[in-house]
Amino acid sequence: MHAKQRGLIGVGGVLFSLFCTACSPIEVGMIEQDRFATISHRQLPGNRIGYRFHEHEPIIYGPVPSDLVEAGIEPTEVDRLEQVYSTRPKVVRYVVDLSHQEGWAPQQWTFYLAPTRDGVDLLLIIETQATGLNNYYGIQQCFRLTGETNAAWRHAVALTPAFSEFDLWAEEAKNNAPRTSLSYVLRTDVWEPLPPKHETVGARTPHGVEIDSMMTGGRLEKMPLVGPYNAEMGASIDSGLVSRVNREKTWVCGIYWERTSHVTNHHPADCLHSIVNIGGLPPYGKRAIRGKIYWFSGSLDDLIRRWKRDFSGVPY
Repeated sequence: MHAKQRGLIGVGGVLFSLFCTACSPIEVGMIEQDRFATISHRQLPGNRIGYRFHEHEPIIYGPVPSDLVEAGIEPTEVDRLEQVYSTRPKVVRYVVDLSHQEGWAPQQWTFYLAPTRDGVDLLLIIETQATGLNNYYGIQQCFRLTGETNAAWRHAVALTPAFSEFDLWAEEAKNNAPRTSLSYVLRTDVWEPLPPKHETVGARTPHGVEIDSMMTGGRLEKMPLVGPYNAEMGASIDSGLVSRVNREKTWVCGIYWERTSHVTNHHPADCLHSIVNIGGLPPYGKRAIRGKIYWFSGSLDDLIRRWKRDFSGVPY
């Protein structure tokens, strides 16, 4: 396809947009010894969203599959996805080597971040070594929306006053007004706000309900807190799609990963988190997981339509 053409390419039964460099208003860069991505949007100047690829330790449960057949992975499809994403316009590639990281099974992650007109298409390739990964191997991905009133040292990674709950709550506190949530999740196809608390809150996807039910013998009340920040779990949600809006609800951003088990909202860093299950990999196995960062002028209902377009047929 010529670089100036626009079109749709099918990957694993899903269509995604392929745009030339000039078509995307979004730029992705790497900062702080390449540990973080910082993302800007030329139509919303003065805002940069941050992304952290690796933090804390994994949540682990279950056995390690013996081979790719048991894991349900088709190696040629993984290679095809990587080939397609790696040749996207403006794509940024980032590698996390966990071969000798305490608390982690030896493995390597390769991220591809490809800007589109409404966000950044994501692909994560996980490659195991001699030990493989348990059936549940949850890793936290950090989507940073730091405001002007957050600690100044955070601003190198993200400075996103348009979407900052921390900034909004500081203003509301001065006026003795109740806190307003800008963070939303889907429950039975209806957007509901996450509670506007300084304490970490979150929710389980259907996959998270399945995993945590196995961990607790079907008694989820035994696990009220989940993740590195002990997020208080609310009612379960439809999928791993979690979003923020600006105060006027004219702009929306969000993050989605396939195989998400939990989402959380963490302050004072102004972060949304996806806990993604990269596990179920045998020794010397390879898996591909797709995701997307959304960032565009529009509504939450627009976001639902775009997400269903991008990830049709994905169960959660």
